[in-house]
Amino acid sequence: MGKMTDEEKRRVVELLDELDRSELDKVLASVDAFGNWLYDKLYSIYCKVRDALRSLWQSIRNFFS
Repeated sequence: MGKMTDEEKRRVVELLDELDRSELDKVLASVDAFGNWLYDKLYSIYCKVRDALRSLWQSIRNFFS
């Protein structure tokens, strides 16, 4: 797994922050939903982190909680 750069992390959070609360809740509802969203929106980052997706998802859920 590649390590995300600060810019990549910023981009993921930026795109999530653009969602309304209902959409955000759906994206963060499960690791599969988050993975699908990341695959669709930021495929290059998805490819880089797909093996550690569960850990990334949990960190982001905590950030937006």
